[in-house]
Amino acid sequence: MIEEIVPVATGEKWVGYGIRSFRSVINDLISNSTNELSLTAYVLTDMSIVTKLRNALERGVQVEIYLYEDEFATKNEAVNYIFNLQKEFSYLKIYRVEDKILHAKVLVADGKKVLSGSANFTFSGMTNNYELGFLVEDPSIALQILKLIKKLGEK
Repeated sequence: MIEEIVPVATGEKWVGYGIRSFRSVINDLISNSTNELSLTAYVLTDMSIVTKLRNALERGVQVEIYLYEDEFATKNEAVNYIFNLQKEFSYLKIYRVEDKILHAKVLVADGKKVLSGSANFTFSGMTNNYELGFLVEDPSIALQILKLIKKLGEK
């Protein structure tokens, strides 16, 4: 049984009114993680998310990031910064998905909570666009999603 499902959105007409923003949920998930984070992204350019991920790494949280291998996605400040963090944190794993388009935008925290939706991990995706998703708090669903995500790293 699902413990809790919470709608999440961006866009001035959607956020508020009892609906949390993607940015606030992402910040909470990353800041409150204690063990592991898994993230899939079509594109990652939002440095505030990268900074939160660095803070999690400094707390000893294991981080796995699955990125779509695209010329645009790999040539920006946020992605370059993340790749450089691998030199400092051996428990940061980055996987490039090259054979197909990785369009999923998912964050799994501590194997218990899953955020999934349409918002890219960009400034516009977190603030300006109208994006919609859900935060699901259920370990059994989180485990199913993690199993799927980890298949992306298999050779």
